[in-house]
Parts: sequence; C-alpha cells; structure tokens
Amino acid sequence: MQGSGHCGKRYRLRDPFWPSNCSSCQMPAIDTPTCTMREQLQPVAVAMCTYQGARFVETQLRSLQTQSWPTRIHVSDDASQDDTAARVSALIRPGTDELAIQPENIGYVQNFQTSIRAALDSGAQHIALSDQDDICQNNRIESGMRHMQTLQDQYGSNTPLLVHSDLRLVDAQGQQRHASFFSFRRYRITTRKNLLLILGENGVMGNTILMNRALARLCLPFPEHLHVHDYWIAVLAELFGQRALHDTPTVDYRLHGHNASNTADSMPIARRLPQWDVTWRKLLERDFKLPFKEDSRLSVLQHLLDNESGYPTLTSEQRKTLIAFVDYLRFEQSRWRSLHYLLCSGIARSGVRYRLRLCLATLFTRRYGAHYGHANLNESTSQT
Repeated sequence: MQGSGHCGKRYRLRDPFWPSNCSSCQMPAIDTPTCTMREQLQPVAVAMCTYQGARFVETQLRSLQTQSWPTRIHVSDDASQDDTAARVSALIRPGTDELAIQPENIGYVQNFQTSIRAALDSGAQHIALSDQDDICQNNRIESGMRHMQTLQDQYGSNTPLLVHSDLRLVDAQGQQRHASFFSFRRYRITTRKNLLLILGENGVMGNTILMNRALARLCLPFPEHLHVHDYWIAVLAELFGQRALHDTPTVDYRLHGHNASNTADSMPIARRLPQWDVTWRKLLERDFKLPFKEDSRLSVLQHLLDNESGYPTLTSEQRKTLIAFVDYLRFEQSRWRSLHYLLCSGIARSGVRYRLRLCLATLFTRRYGAHYGHANLNESTSQT
C-alpha cells in the first residue's frame, strides 16, 4: 500500500499503517487515509442486515459509506413490509454497494448468514458486520483493520481472526445513555483468550465484528437453531483462531423499542421502577432463571462436539471445557454439582450479592422441570 507525507512523497507501507514522519520533509505523516491513499486500500466488505428499519437505516448506511477506510456494503433485507428497501436502494453506490431482498422472512440470524455468504462470494478478504439501527464512528473500519493487521502479522491470514470493540449506548434520538456498554453490562472480556468466558458471558458484540476470510468461511453454515450469530462466530474464533479487542467504542449502539436482541425496555437502564410484584411471584413459584440456559447454547455446542470432523481439531483442554459446560447446560446432574460448577469454574461473576442469588436460584428453581437436579444425586452427594 502507498501512503504520502505532507510533501506528497510516496511510501510503500505495511497495510494499514503509515510512517510516523515523512523521510523527505520530516513533517508528521498523515494518520488517516487521504483520497489518494483510499484508492490504494482494499475495501472491507460490510454485511448489513435490515428488517423494518426505515426509521434509522439511512443514518447507519451513510455512516458506513463515509468511513475513513473504503467499504463495499452488502445489504440483505429480510422481506421488510415498510420502505426500508426503498430507502436503502436510494443510497446504494452503483458498482460499490448491493442490495438483496429476501422473498420471505428468514429471521435475522439466517439473514446474516446470507449477507456474509454474499460478501465471501464477492471475494472479500475482510468482512465487517453491521446492524441497521446503530451509528458507526468514522474510524470504525480503519481502527479494526489496524488491529487486524497486527493479528495477521503475528498469526498469518489463514488463521481465523476476529476484531471487536466496545460500544457507546445511545437512545432512539442518538443521545448518550452510557459511555461504555462493557462497563454498563459489567463484561469481563479482554483480548486475552478465555474460552469459558466466551462460552458463557461472551461479550463479543456482532455489530462491532470485523473478521478475516478464514473465519467467515469457518463459521458457515450456521448451526440450526442458533440464537445469535455473534455467539457462534466468537466461539469459533476463541477455539480455532485469534481475537483482538479494541476497548474504545467504535459504534453507537442505539436502544429503542424494536431492536432484534437488546431493546430499550429489556435493558436495566430503561427500567424506572422495581418490579416487586414479579420478584415476589418468582419467589412463590420458585421460577428462577439460571445462567445461559435460556437460549440455544446447548444445541449449538453439542453440534460442535458431534461434528468435530468439520472443524479444526480441538485440544484435550478445549474438549474438556466444552463438555463440562454442556453437562451443566443439560441439567441432568445434581443441583449441588451444578452450583459447584458455577461457583468454582470461573464462569460466574464475582460479588457476594450476585453469588447469593445464584445459590438461591440453582438450589430452589422449578423453572426447568421436576427432573432437574435429581439425576446423579447419590453420586454427587457421595462426592461432596
């Protein structure tokens, strides 16, 4: 890649970095791509999915088209009934972006699979994911590519690589509600590998993901009944590749009443009054949720264990970690053994109040049927 100093001197640079000073005029080199430099950069494909998103989609699309790093946007609309597709079509850059409209609704997970496949078919070497209702900061793709280049220099482009970042929480009007989504949700994720954390709490947000071609190919096709695509991509990267976290927010995560996952109503920041009636009812009915049970983690991870020949080889330690987590999710062991796993494996957050609630929920919940906690009871009792 070629870059330039203030004097116009050309450089042959390691993509995507620029020199700190121009060797000719000794002035500081330009930190961000100029128009000339942008022409030399390989565009990043953006897999963007839409559905009934007319209210916010134009703002997000423009934020992706005006990135400091060139982009090619692959929009897949999931049979919207409003004018989402028309608004996207009006902003498509001919010869650069493309819009595909699904003949029938397939759901946002399958829609992302379709969009990622379209990006792969275009020959893209790097693919970023995008929701329809957020706002990407101008340097989201560029900062991601800087981290990606560091990973590629260290591990090679054939290794599945993932870059992700923190987010800034904003409301429907774009006003900040919290400066850091990670801080707000108390996520413990760092760049350091931690398979158990990714299996449980996770923290890799799909609307910040940038992945290389090797990871995109590995993640397709998605397993059946996958609850969220970013969980699957993050698990594969943690098992078979490398991951980098950019802890500065690069996306404004807009919360409103119609988000595909988190909504303004479901997030604690939107709750104004304690729901004491719900709390007391849960106590009386012993209707307590347990961590990570309310989605498709079990079927997704079982798919991975049952189809090992289709993926790179698991290490013995990885297999042991997966099996232990799957055993917990099955809830066929005693309550005491489940509680011991939650408290001692490192999968549960610290904090006295949280862990007391976890003990109460694990030992007394009736939410998962009468069979839960009875299997292997004698074995567990003898060992504890």
